[in-house]
Amino acid sequence: MKKLTQSAFQRAKNFIMDQGRALDQRRFEFHFEDGSTDAVLAALTLYQNDDGGFGHSLEPDIRTPFSSAIVTTVGFQILREIRAPVSHVLVRQGIQYFIATYEASQQVWPIVPPEVDDAPHAPWWNYENSTETFGQFLVNPRAEIVGYLHEFSDGVPTKLLKTLTATVLEHLYSLPDEMEMHDSLCFVRLAETEALPNRDKVWAKLARSAAPGVARNVDQLTGYVLKPLWLVPSPESPLAAGLKDEVEMNLDFEIEQQGEDGSWSPNFSWGDQYPEAWRTAKREWQSRFTVDTLKTLKDFGRIE
Repeated sequence: MKKLTQSAFQRAKNFIMDQGRALDQRRFEFHFEDGSTDAVLAALTLYQNDDGGFGHSLEPDIRTPFSSAIVTTVGFQILREIRAPVSHVLVRQGIQYFIATYEASQQVWPIVPPEVDDAPHAPWWNYENSTETFGQFLVNPRAEIVGYLHEFSDGVPTKLLKTLTATVLEHLYSLPDEMEMHDSLCFVRLAETEALPNRDKVWAKLARSAAPGVARNVDQLTGYVLKPLWLVPSPESPLAAGLKDEVEMNLDFEIEQQGEDGSWSPNFSWGDQYPEAWRTAKREWQSRFTVDTLKTLKDFGRIE
């Protein structure tokens, strides 16, 4: 079993503090140096718009300042990570954004707005055909958003939450036992919601439908695939027992993937699209991924 050495950990810290986003610096301090929740929230505030949604490249592949459902879910991933208070203004305004932008006729949230095309972005985030690309938004981002509406439920209309929950779970149980990668991740984030009713049934479905698509060997991990650690981000995950060997393999792999500069880099790119913006986005991904990876290695006891 490999472990990240203290010198390798220090290189990662140096990268974050020298080249990382302020948000990721505060996240690192929160997880490793008794940094405060308030400091993370203050850094996250810079990404929230007046409408309550998040934008401004919080998701590095989407460079528009305008709010979007998908970038707002990224904001809520961080709010959940630091266990932000339900009463905090970032949380309350974010929840109101979800309520205000919900399309009741289709029972979905469009994943990105038309403005995404007016700024640099990854090729997969074009507005045109986004409805078809992302499966009518029935899972991504809807399932994840429903999780946050449960977790931060103050101000969420009870009838809306009950209806959405029933609709999302009915859709989940209707799906075949092999799921698209990003849909799996949205459902995992839904299942991680402690306030969600009937979570055990959701986890059981995910064990049947998400686990079959996970990477099983090191060669697969070099591509853009469903990593075991994305399904099992901590040892407490209900999916951990069924993917024990794959998780251990993935942990060893991540330790080996650290770059000479101390960072972990994305294994994808924008190709020839917006090369200058991609350089900035790549550095932001390195910043986020380095904190994410260190936190995961810590949670699994893989740092010396």
